[in-house]
Amino acid sequence: MTAHPKRCDSLHREAGFSLIVVMLLLVVLTALGVGGAQLTLVNELGARSDRDTEIAFQAAEAALIDAEIDILGPNASATSRLCMFNDKDSSAFVEGCGGLGPNLGLCAPAPSGATPAWMSADFSPESRTSVPYGTFTGQALATGAGATPAALPRYVVEVMRSNGGWEANRLRSASAGKTTNIFRVTAIGFGVRKETQVVLQTNLYKPAVSAGCP
Repeated sequence: MTAHPKRCDSLHREAGFSLIVVMLLLVVLTALGVGGAQLTLVNELGARSDRDTEIAFQAAEAALIDAEIDILGPNASATSRLCMFNDKDSSAFVEGCGGLGPNLGLCAPAPSGATPAWMSADFSPESRTSVPYGTFTGQALATGAGATPAALPRYVVEVMRSNGGWEANRLRSASAGKTTNIFRVTAIGFGVRKETQVVLQTNLYKPAVSAGCP
């Protein structure tokens, strides 16, 4: 029987080449699998971050609405302080945004050219100078469980002087001689993680004294 050494060598080379191809395919498939897993993880983290930001945004909006009830009413809460917000008197607003009690979160205006009070206010969940949601309105908001904010949203109110009126469809110049108070509300909302925060701001004008106030 005649041996065929060349054919054997050819078979060995083909087997070796096939093994290399298989190994390369395994490397490519592994890289694709790892890349796909990483992409899925990044997408999941992005979705969680977007959800967290949306929760914080909605919490900040809720705080603005709570502040609007606090300032403008109607507010039947036993802790209501509607009479502290009026057209002329701003004595309730103090430097440092007040402390415990009805002055909590009421900020005196910063001097011209100085940093606005809201920029230096303490909005942390442990703050004693910003107003936790529902403090003066009696409203409740779920926190700390599931897809809810990690802490209650908070706000501060700055009083500002405004020359001119706020009548609908009518503008007045600063020389009109009608100086009134307007109220700048700055609110912060927290996401599921306290580190996720959204800050919103609005200005409110109170055209008339609340019922029952002097």
